[in-house]
Formats: sequence, structure tokens, C-alpha cells
Amino acid sequence: MVQAAGMQNALCLFLALALCACATTRVPQLEQPGYMKVLAAKKVAPATYARIAHGRVLGYDDIRNLVTKGIPGKMVVPYLRATKTPYNFASGQINGLVEAGADSTLVNYLGKAKGIYLEDAGNIPSSTAGLHPYWSDPGYAGMAPFGFGYPDAWAGDFIGLY
Repeated sequence: MVQAAGMQNALCLFLALALCACATTRVPQLEQPGYMKVLAAKKVAPATYARIAHGRVLGYDDIRNLVTKGIPGKMVVPYLRATKTPYNFASGQINGLVEAGADSTLVNYLGKAKGIYLEDAGNIPSSTAGLHPYWSDPGYAGMAPFGFGYPDAWAGDFIGLY
């Protein structure tokens, strides 16, 4: 009897340890705002959607994709501000966004965004040739060099937009 109880306890301990070993740790994700449903409904490019879902910096092609899918500047600009990035597009690129349907809110923001956020040289690792990998590596998956939160303008469920 005693030996059977001891084996039963050992089996329970083994099963508990096996379950703990199977558990995976997950990196906490940003809470997705309701506006993400709008982006999915408007069929925004998967790469652009993924960048936004992870709070990443958007490139010119991402912003152009948002414009062509009908995402208004009043929703794009708060996201761009939240990334705290000095967007620096050439005049030809800005004109390309206008031709794609960008509104004045987006165009005016992109025209002045370069000077809004200046990089702090003291916080840039020298191993990335002077640039933080957040800005220099489009596949960067680590922590952003600042806290990111979705813009307040993205709160709600936006059911009427799709």
C-alpha cells in the first residue's frame, strides 16, 4: 500500500513537471484597438497590417498602401506620431501619395515630420553604424527604443467604417 501511494505521488509529480515543461512563454502583445478590424476589412497589405499590429515604423510603401485602401489621414497621422519617427520623404514620394489620394492632413504631417523627432546620439548603439536597429532593420523584432501605445483616435469599434 505504502509503495503504491509513493508511486502514485511520483507519477503526479512527474506529470506536473511535464506539464510545466510543455508550457511556453509568450511575449506580451499590444492590445489591438478596434481600428485593426477596419484595416483588415479594407484588405490592407499583410506586411503593412503586421507592422501596425506590432507597433512598428511604417515605410513609404506601407503609407501608400494605407492611402490607396482609403484610410484617411486623420487615422494615419496619429499612428505615425505614436511611432515617434522622423519620416523623411522626397518631394516625388509626397507627390506620389497625393496622386494616390492622400489628404492634406497626411501630406502636411509628412512635410514637417522630419524635424519633429530628432535622434539622441547617446542612445544609439555603435554596432548598428549609428542607427538604432528599430529604424535601420525592417525585420527588427526587439523592443522599440521608446514606449509605444496605439493612438487614442484608434479606440472604439469603428463598425460604420466598413
